[in-house]
Amino acid sequence: MAIVVLASAPAASRACPNCKEALSAQPGEATRMADGFNWSILVMLGVPAGLLSVGGLAVRRAVRSGVLPEF
Repeated sequence: MAIVVLASAPAASRACPNCKEALSAQPGEATRMADGFNWSILVMLGVPAGLLSVGGLAVRRAVRSGVLPEF
């Protein structure tokens, strides 16, 4: 039964619409689309890191100025 389930899984799975479009695009369009995907991933990773950094700096500054007690 496991073999039947594993053998039928690739046939049942489908790519997301963006991946399907990327495969059918011309080479120049596919390169630009891949660059767009890469930048969007970098932005999604960079925003939380930036927020944590700014928050950490704000806490550090507040501790140094005496607004917050030291840990």
